[in-house]
Amino acid sequence: MSHFFWQGCLHPLIVPAHLMVLLALGLLLGQQDKSLLRTGLISFLVSLSLALVLTRVLPRIQHSDLSLLVLAVSLGSLIILRLRLNLVLVLTLSVMTGGLIGLDSAITALPGLDKNKIYLQLLGTELSATLMLSLLALLSFYLNKLLAGIAVRVIGAWVTAGSLMALALLVQRLLKAQ
Repeated sequence: MSHFFWQGCLHPLIVPAHLMVLLALGLLLGQQDKSLLRTGLISFLVSLSLALVLTRVLPRIQHSDLSLLVLAVSLGSLIILRLRLNLVLVLTLSVMTGGLIGLDSAITALPGLDKNKIYLQLLGTELSATLMLSLLALLSFYLNKLLAGIAVRVIGAWVTAGSLMALALLVQRLLKAQ
């Protein structure tokens, strides 16, 4: 039974699009002040929880990796620019990230698979993604105080470049499939 929980915990770490967008959002939230950071984390948690529950009733989203990578590129660009964001934009970006990650984490319902195991795996995904985002935002918040935040901006540039490369490969694979 705990196997399903640990499988859920590893899910955000082994899906490249999830990892990129979580890293980008964590770095971006760490660049903001404490109240926006807290609001962003809470809105991410709520939207992720709702989206994970909705995976049980909604059909799977086609090409969700594409939207996650585009979001990661956008977040990475905001990190590089080091803009102070307002509350509405932080809420929008956090809710979009949580919703997309949650809806992309749907578990294939196999015949005979107990619902408790499915929810246990979804709980593992939620805990892992939220913990990872919180740690990244906290690390970014304190790194931002060193050298005028250059380290965070450099990591943001790497995330943007990595997301663009993954996006280019995904688009190429989608075009070949047609």
